[in-house]
Amino acid sequence: MSGDTRTLLLDTVERMCASMPPSEVTMRRIAAEAGVSVGLAYHYFGSKDDLFGSVLDRLATDIARSIDPMRASREVLRELWIRLRAHPAFTRLIAWLILEGKNVSAVMSGHPLMAQVAARAGERGNEDPAVAAATLILLALAGEFFGPPANRAIGRDNDDPALFEVLAGLLDEHTERSTG
Repeated sequence: MSGDTRTLLLDTVERMCASMPPSEVTMRRIAAEAGVSVGLAYHYFGSKDDLFGSVLDRLATDIARSIDPMRASREVLRELWIRLRAHPAFTRLIAWLILEGKNVSAVMSGHPLMAQVAARAGERGNEDPAVAAATLILLALAGEFFGPPANRAIGRDNDDPALFEVLAGLLDEHTERSTG
């Protein structure tokens, strides 16, 4: 039952963070939504930060599984775009960590998602692979954060791929500058 309870709590937090600000997701609300006691939630995760970190890790692992680091950077960015759109809780949790003043680098620096993207990015030229990986991920996150309001502001559908093309163009420019 312990693995089931842990998974239930992770699924609950992911679902809640996809539909509401993480600041409104409390351990009490998580436990109530999952149908477990607050004490049991704390037994599996010592704090809300631990629980959010586990959800973030699980989501990043799922996203990393879908990325082939041997593909072109533009294709890696496209896959990141698609996967981030499929996992809105990931973007919300990253934003929450930043807004709360948490060290996102400490949370994500050793994660396989960063390692995979860095491996591919390192083949682009002289740029530090970690910086290149962060650039790719930040471009994808920027598209997720700013894409819907930007598309609404210019009268486009929120799923219009034009924003992805703009981001991919920025990536191409960045690649040319760092390898040229």
